[in-house]
This record gives sequence, C-alpha cells and structure tokens, in this order.
Amino acid sequence: MNAEQVELLRKIGLSTVETKTYLTLLETGKSLAGTVAKRAHLHRRNTYDALENLLQKGLVSYIISNNRKQWNAVHPDKILSLLKENEGAIASFLPELITTFNTSKSKQSVAVFEGLGGMKTFFDDMIKTKREIIMLFATGKAYVRLPYYMKKWDMELNKNKIRVKVLLNPDVDKTPYHNYTFGEIKTLPLNFSTPTQIFIYGNKSVVAIWSEEPIAVQIISDEITAGFQKYYEFLWKIAK
Repeated sequence: MNAEQVELLRKIGLSTVETKTYLTLLETGKSLAGTVAKRAHLHRRNTYDALENLLQKGLVSYIISNNRKQWNAVHPDKILSLLKENEGAIASFLPELITTFNTSKSKQSVAVFEGLGGMKTFFDDMIKTKREIIMLFATGKAYVRLPYYMKKWDMELNKNKIRVKVLLNPDVDKTPYHNYTFGEIKTLPLNFSTPTQIFIYGNKSVVAIWSEEPIAVQIISDEITAGFQKYYEFLWKIAK
C-alpha cells in the first residue's frame, strides 16, 4: 500500500478507512476483519464498517468458515466499473446542474484570467460561444506568445464558421489574421494604437493586455458589451 494508491481510490469516492481496508485485503488475501484492522493499523469497529460499505459497493466479498466471516477483495477491474457507474450517474443529472448554474448566474459578472493558461481559457470560450468575434486594437501578440495553440485555434474558428472582424493596430503584421476564412480586417489610424486589446463576442467583452504575465478581464454584461460595440462601430468606419 502506498500514498498514491490511497489517494487514487479516495478520488473515486472511497473513504480513507475503506481504501486502506481494500488495499490491505488485496495484499493479504482472504482474512478476518480483525487481521485486516491490525495490518492496516485501523480501529476494529471502523474496519467492520468499512468492510460492510465495500461489500455494498461490490469491492469485497466474504465466506463463512467455522462460523466466522473471512473477507476477500474483489478483482480491481471492479474499480473501473465503479468509475463508469459514477460517470453515468453524473451525466444523468449534469444538464440539471447546468440549468441551475445558468439560472442562478448573475446577469452581469466579471472574471479575471492570468498567464498564458488564462488567455487560452478565454480564447477557448470564444470558440465555445460560436458567435461573431470582434477584435479591437489587435496586436498579434497571441500569435507570438502562443504560436502552436493559435494555429489550432484558427482551425477551430474556421471549422465552426465563426465570423471575425479585426481592427488592427497600425504597426501590426496582418499575416496571421489572413488565416480567418470568415474574417474581415481593417487597420486603425496611427494615433489609435494601443497595447490593450478588446474582444467582443455574444454578451461578453474582454479587455486583454499581453504583458510579461498576460492578463484579461472578461465582462459578461449586455449593457457594457453594447457600449464596446458602439465603440467598435465608430472605429470601423474610420479604419482602412
């Protein structure tokens, strides 16, 4: 028995006592409850309870010999079956949980994403939303900092036929943005250049800064996103 095995079994819903009881039985084979308790360094009463619980879960069995119960661990393949059963149970009520989440979610909320992993999270969200994407003050930094990820992102963008409208900073290379099958690109005048990007999609707007430790602030709000939309419409008219 090692700590990794104990932690793995605890992740599928077994208690620490149940885990130690099961693993001890695997090592010892057919044993009395008292023997298991002694070898696992567990209180005897707790071991009895754990064995009964494991019996209900189908992970142990027993035989009666000389009027005494001798316990045995069921083949570890049962653990996979248990995992599948748990997955099925979760899948059955997941839609209800999602509905509850969406219902209780505030109409206006803010989320902060930090680091390259955080930037990937909100880029993934843009694909997941499957709505038109507007990029204001595009800097091209995503293609520099996350080249392999962005290559896959472009493919997903085109696969889902997502329209993209890009307003580039004047000093930015347009090349990466030509990968958008459903994209339109314009360049802003010189005096409109800024390192702060704004993304608009659905009822979400994201302010992103590609600093050494990049950070993005996502705002979910119809009102605020509508405000950024008007900003975009004005800039689109004067861009080339």
